[in-house]
Amino acid sequence: MKMKWLISVSQGSIHKVTESLEKKGVKVLDVLEMINVIIVEPDNSLVSEIKAIEGVENVEEERNINI
Repeated sequence: MKMKWLISVSQGSIHKVTESLEKKGVKVLDVLEMINVIIVEPDNSLVSEIKAIEGVENVEEERNINI
């Protein structure tokens, strides 16, 4: 299973951040506008590169939880 990152963004910047991610070649899997989160497959991107995008508040790896 490929790694996924959850990117939290500031209010009103989700479309701008999504566009910036796509320009960097990051595969955007889902945009959750109601909670200001973008789910991506990062490929070769670094967390620091993603955090440097204006509007990005946090980047974390998605974790799978089995019950």
